[in-house]
Amino acid sequence: AAYAYTAELSTKPNEQTIYNARFQAINYVSMLAFLVLVTSASSLLNVGDIGQARVSQTLAFVVCSIVFGFAWRWFFRPRPALRQVPNNSTLLTAGFRKLSQTSSEIVATWAPLRYFLLSVMLSESATSALSTISTTYMIHVLNMNSSQIGAVFLCVFVAGIPGSKLGGMIGLKINPLRSALLCLIVFIINTSLAAWIMSGEESQHIMYLFAAVWGICLGWLHPTNAALYCTIIPRGQESELMGLYLFSGLVFSWVPPFLFTFLNEIGASMRIGLASLNLFFAGGFFFLKMIGDYQTAVDFALSRGGDGGGDESRSSKESCEGTEGTKRLSLPELT
Repeated sequence: AAYAYTAELSTKPNEQTIYNARFQAINYVSMLAFLVLVTSASSLLNVGDIGQARVSQTLAFVVCSIVFGFAWRWFFRPRPALRQVPNNSTLLTAGFRKLSQTSSEIVATWAPLRYFLLSVMLSESATSALSTISTTYMIHVLNMNSSQIGAVFLCVFVAGIPGSKLGGMIGLKINPLRSALLCLIVFIINTSLAAWIMSGEESQHIMYLFAAVWGICLGWLHPTNAALYCTIIPRGQESELMGLYLFSGLVFSWVPPFLFTFLNEIGASMRIGLASLNLFFAGGFFFLKMIGDYQTAVDFALSRGGDGGGDESRSSKESCEGTEGTKRLSLPELT
């Protein structure tokens, strides 16, 4: 739900890059703090694995209730509807029809969006499967125990924080598109080296280094992709198109684990299975390159904003204003 508002924060690439990098950094810090809190509480209560799961769910409910309750009361201010339901239609059917129309337009005429979503389908499926595949690899190839595996994922969480800052800095220095391309190159190099070097139990200590690089890349790629997408989508359709973005990141998430399992079942080395993630990173890189010039894609999105006319296609700036022109979204100053 939060992503539906992200695109409305700004139409400027630099500001989007900063906002998304900060959001991802806060996200990683929060996950790390929650992990420490759950671990500490479980140790004090002296509970087992099932008890730890109960502690985790209880704390998650309490924290989310407080945070969402505060946000609902103080941050979710009234705002007008972006569109009206057409005559002889319902809210449900109008949504599906509009989604079908938008998808057809993306396939037919919106080349930058089409290539970006194809890239996300591949690269995000690989990042989603990385935890599952790497865990299997650590157990069966590196013979690591549960404590060591937990320490590896702790490295990923910690490294994600500077990774988010790094992605923001690189995105500002060049642009989000080039930053995402560079991140995928680092992903491919790191995954290739991990599959080549880590061949047995003697390589356990090196796993922490590769995990740290993966963590940096995860913290780098996600906010960069979000910033890139927010700047190349037409104004007035942010919520709809952010839904497509999230769907694209999940639709092929089953393919990398399936390929890994298939390779394992036919007798291929797990090192080949781990390296197979590069097929998806490389595919994501290829489709990002197909976008072409970043500024051209941004200008094309701005030129398409407002298509359809009237109140149904107001810009994001207009949608953040009330009927008397008062701002509905209060954004912090960027430095």
